[in-house]
Amino acid sequence: MSKNLVIVESPAKAKTINKYLGSDYQVLASIGHIMDLPAKGLGVDVQNDFEPTYEVIPDTKKRNNKKVVADLKRAAKESDTIYLAADPDREGEAICAHLA
Repeated sequence: MSKNLVIVESPAKAKTINKYLGSDYQVLASIGHIMDLPAKGLGVDVQNDFEPTYEVIPDTKKRNNKKVVADLKRAAKESDTIYLAADPDREGEAICAHLA
């Protein structure tokens, strides 16, 4: 069991960071955004202070988002500590907020 989980945005970054961290760390990639406002509907709950409603981005031929989310959830349950290490920008902040 990995004691520490580090989640980054890209698989290439995950591979590189994994080389530097010891065996107590598992580094996985979210492969960018995993959640978005729904394609159908307003995307906010107007009866609840305009609270946004997010959903997992639908799967595509190139990317299986449901599998990515399932893998991240499984790894998180097996870890003592989780580090969200996305890029230090707006996109990275949004990705971390959705992962949290």
